[in-house]
Amino acid sequence: MDVMLSSIFEPASIAVIGASGNESKWGGRILKNILSSFKGAVYPVNPKEAVVRGLKSYPSVLDIPGDVEMAMIIVPAQSVLSVAQECGEKGVKGLIVISAGFSETGNAGAELEKQLVSVVRKYGMRMIGPNTLGIVNEPARLNASIIGQLPVPGSISFITQSGSLGLALAEWTIDTEIGLCKVISSGNKADVDDIDIIEYLDSDPLTGVIAMYVEGITRGRQFIEAVRRIRKPIVAIKTGRSKRGAKAVFSHTGSIAGSDEVYSAAFRQAGVLRVDNIDDLFDAALAFSCQPLPEGNNVAIFSNGGGASIVAADECERQGINIVDLTKETQEQIKKIVPEFASTSNPIDTAGTVSYKIYKDSIEALLKDPSVDAIIVIYVHTLMSNAIPPAEAVVELIKKSKQERGKKPIISCWMGGAGKEEGVEILKSGCIPNYPVPERAVKALAALIRHKEFLEKVKAGESREGKT
Repeated sequence: MDVMLSSIFEPASIAVIGASGNESKWGGRILKNILSSFKGAVYPVNPKEAVVRGLKSYPSVLDIPGDVEMAMIIVPAQSVLSVAQECGEKGVKGLIVISAGFSETGNAGAELEKQLVSVVRKYGMRMIGPNTLGIVNEPARLNASIIGQLPVPGSISFITQSGSLGLALAEWTIDTEIGLCKVISSGNKADVDDIDIIEYLDSDPLTGVIAMYVEGITRGRQFIEAVRRIRKPIVAIKTGRSKRGAKAVFSHTGSIAGSDEVYSAAFRQAGVLRVDNIDDLFDAALAFSCQPLPEGNNVAIFSNGGGASIVAADECERQGINIVDLTKETQEQIKKIVPEFASTSNPIDTAGTVSYKIYKDSIEALLKDPSVDAIIVIYVHTLMSNAIPPAEAVVELIKKSKQERGKKPIISCWMGGAGKEEGVEILKSGCIPNYPVPERAVKALAALIRHKEFLEKVKAGESREGKT
């Protein structure tokens, strides 16, 4: 693990340069967020204020009596160079430069950014930014950003080149209770870039899956080489596909978007799972965060609604997932569980019948079927049914048979209107990824399958290399 990046994500002490007692200012909001949960030493720096939020404020980082491991710079762009110089003299190891006005603004800003990088490297510091909204490290209780609160604990680490979008998405995950480990607004990536961050996250034991919002990659070939070495799943949405979008990307963070076809090919080569939209990004990340990878692409679909199971089957075909023929033993066993008028061929349709026993015993039979690699469980809510018993059945089954079921992921879709929420909460408590419509559940499963296939392909390639 990069020790210098650890100084940014896990600092013992932080200086907030440009701190303010006014929460309507960035320096005020970020200082408040840091103080809300961070247990290390925090030093406000502002020559115009003697006390900020009850803490002694210092005219310069050089006036702070103790060591400063990480500094956040929130001052006008023209003052950033001198502040970074002082941080270097102080012995600061990591910088987060919130300030904008650099390469994203054109030639003059690009030159200023180049000078900033020179200062950073002169003193051996590492820097995230400039033009970033900060970082969040939930396990360290560090919210060094303008995000309103720490997210729910989880294993998803999210890298975003867009600060405002990252802010919105992070707060959306908080509302939807999707667990996050780290949120990194990479900004202009003048020093620390995507390669540095993913290598850091790869060595982070608390990160299970990496989600990325990408506008442009600066070190393309090195990025591909680095990603291929990583075994953790990486899911990415790459914007700037259209001519207008590419133009907007440059004015946003100063990145050159590049050919969309080149990015798609490079991502495939590296094993990055490229998705089309934000729902797909976090749907896939959620599945990775709490379910095992399947051994193959044979799926069984279990539902109380025939229409929903047909939608799922259609999407499976689009995603290249095989709806497997169940063994005769499995079909006979399920026939004893479901009503006579139910369908026991895959997809299995209980024709509206719902109970704890039907869901538990049927899914247990599917888990034991050697032809099944993964299961999609669908519940369609009606006024005549209860969303809780089938959810309890799935969670209880997983608790009892985690070792027995091996590497068979279960993806759920509890769909319908008001009344299904308690069932969804039960699924969340059991770490079952749930989606509101069948298509999203299938796409999430497809991501697990594609990553497993990529790992097998890499393993096969390494085996061939070892024999030569």
